[in-house]
Amino acid sequence: MVTERNFVVFEGIDGSGKGTQIEMLKDYFQKKQRTDVVFTFEHTRESHWSQKIEEILSGKITDFSLRDLQLLYILDRKEHIEKFIKPQLKKGSLVFCDRYFLSTLAYGSLDKSLHWKTLLDYHKQIIGKDFILPAKTLFFDVSPDIALGRIEKRGEEKTYFETLERQKLVREAYLNIGRHFQGFEVVDGNGTPQEVFEKTKVSLAEYL
Repeated sequence: MVTERNFVVFEGIDGSGKGTQIEMLKDYFQKKQRTDVVFTFEHTRESHWSQKIEEILSGKITDFSLRDLQLLYILDRKEHIEKFIKPQLKKGSLVFCDRYFLSTLAYGSLDKSLHWKTLLDYHKQIIGKDFILPAKTLFFDVSPDIALGRIEKRGEEKTYFETLERQKLVREAYLNIGRHFQGFEVVDGNGTPQEVFEKTKVSLAEYL
């Protein structure tokens, strides 16, 4: 697995505010007139695998295992790496991605029979030599109670993972698993978006 210096990932439980931070970062780079920065996200919403993921998360498909769901994420990720992430990195772009492999490891760990190292092995087997690691991963840490409150304010229907119990378990998994990977950094996601953004900029100082 090769670590790519110009590859940065934002992670967090649902409602953590990472999406808001990404939008603020986009605005920051636009004002700087940076043309070498691209943003992307997972799952991609474009691949065949991604469509299946959507059907599961929305409840259209109910007969599934967490293992099968995470395999779909990995297959979608393989296509994403091949078609977008690696070509952009080769062009010299700075790539920011909303969610990446740690999401699969953390959310997949809700299946107690599925160890995160097994899910990491699946990445190596399915993606092979194209599996790359980000140089930095920012995990926006907020209380699951606060995060779910934000989701409710959006007025959207909750997905399979968006329950208090599951979000608590996923948060713990992120914190436990993340420390095993170089470049993993916890950002306090509490406070106003601007306050959190100031912390984000400190963490990303080398890229700004």
